[in-house]
Amino acid sequence: MSEDKPYLDIGRRLVAFRGILKMSQKEFATAHDFSVSQYSNWENGIRRIPIDSAAKLLTLYGLTLDFLYLGRIDTLPHNLAKQLGQRSTDR
Repeated sequence: MSEDKPYLDIGRRLVAFRGILKMSQKEFATAHDFSVSQYSNWENGIRRIPIDSAAKLLTLYGLTLDFLYLGRIDTLPHNLAKQLGQRSTDR
């Protein structure tokens, strides 16, 4: 983990999830009332997504804090875990 990007793992998980939705970074940020620059900082690992913003995604999509913050894919609903697992093997 880089010192200038301490939350890069969280950012990568946000990118992977946004990829499932097939939305650009701007589309995703705007749709969820996040500023584009703020959301970009989250995805780029510069800042950590705050709990209240993460909670919005949990409510809408069934994401879990364990997944977002710790990378525990086993805490996600099965269909979402499967989609995210396929994205990581497609690379």
